[in-house]
Amino acid sequence: MYVSFYLKRTSSKNPTAIFARISYGSDMGLKYYLPESIHPVYWNKTTHRAKETVKFPEYPEFNARLDNISARIKTTIRKMINDGDFEHPTPVELKEALDRILKGKIAKRKTVTFLDFFTDVIDQSKAGIRLNHKTGKPISVNTIKTYSTALEHLRSFQTSDKEVISFSNIDLHFYSRYTAFLIKKYKLSTNSIGKDIQIIKLLMNEAAEHELHSNFAFKGKRFITVREKADTVYLTKEELEAMIALNLSDRPKLDRVRDSFIIGCYTGLRFSDFSNFNAEKINGGFIELTQTKTGDPVVIPIHTTVDTIVKKYCGKLPNPISNQKMNKYLKEITRLIPMLRKQVEIKFTKAGEKQVLSPEKCDLISTHTARRSFATNEFLAGTPTLTIMAITGHRTEKAFLRYIRVTPSEHAKLLKQTWEKRNMA
Repeated sequence: MYVSFYLKRTSSKNPTAIFARISYGSDMGLKYYLPESIHPVYWNKTTHRAKETVKFPEYPEFNARLDNISARIKTTIRKMINDGDFEHPTPVELKEALDRILKGKIAKRKTVTFLDFFTDVIDQSKAGIRLNHKTGKPISVNTIKTYSTALEHLRSFQTSDKEVISFSNIDLHFYSRYTAFLIKKYKLSTNSIGKDIQIIKLLMNEAAEHELHSNFAFKGKRFITVREKADTVYLTKEELEAMIALNLSDRPKLDRVRDSFIIGCYTGLRFSDFSNFNAEKINGGFIELTQTKTGDPVVIPIHTTVDTIVKKYCGKLPNPISNQKMNKYLKEITRLIPMLRKQVEIKFTKAGEKQVLSPEKCDLISTHTARRSFATNEFLAGTPTLTIMAITGHRTEKAFLRYIRVTPSEHAKLLKQTWEKRNMA
């Protein structure tokens, strides 16, 4: 549990309000405005208190009041938990209690809707208060963007439907109307619809843990997270060799991007890890690091190709660039490789209809292709699935097999090779 104080407007030329950022439990938090204000010039950003200066002579009393408020907030939370009525009070319940204690208000009980709860979740995630319950780490920026998009869809649906989305009415009737709305209004693909439903189910579970509802229709077998296998690509061993063989000495920026990407292709690391890779993470022929996304440790034998790149830069690899810029440069690089200029067929469902596109393979390459290429190539080379999963971090074989990209003809070749090895034994 912690309580920190911040100014509402740090650049204000007049006294500005002070709010408390309160974190309690594993994923609970509240941004609460105090009955106090101060001019920003008298505020110490390091101590989160008033500056000890003769220009603000009342600082001792002011800071004492903040200390007292902090103590009363913590006491209130402990009392609400220890009295047995709350495992952890919700932000709404805590605000009502603090309004009574600190401001003397008798708050009118507000019914928390699903969208109220969803908005609180996003606000707490942005503030770094709500953590990933599996990793204990703050929610990533990309996840918050995904949440925000889903919330926008739900608000639009609520306006169109002219009925408040409450916890009690998220049932199969809601499910069918909402998915139909996403198809008609936003022309979403099957996987995008599935992402929205996945988030709704996750938040309904979380809200139930906070005892905000007792509606479990979302757990029914027909309230499903729809998915279809995406036709995303990987780079074959031959295509990787062609990329490595490119002479980019006259284009150093592309040269560095290519080398960083190739490291990802031979380590299975995510962009957040391979873009920050350096020789300090190599120990006795193995790469040892803690994955940025999951917080899990991973040990990877250093491939000869990776070792060559590390030596090329004398252990000090280029400074990382943004994912967006790297994807842009990868398109330039892959368009220089003739075998990647071939067309590939992409099938998917959008707005309820089957779609088929035929882009050039080079236009489908992104930073994530590196990780998928590693997993698929190792699978085709006969590396045990569990060994690859230990590197990629997939927790189930089902999820891993959805991730790799092996065509029917490649599966046939694998089976043929297995038969040949069996006959030779």
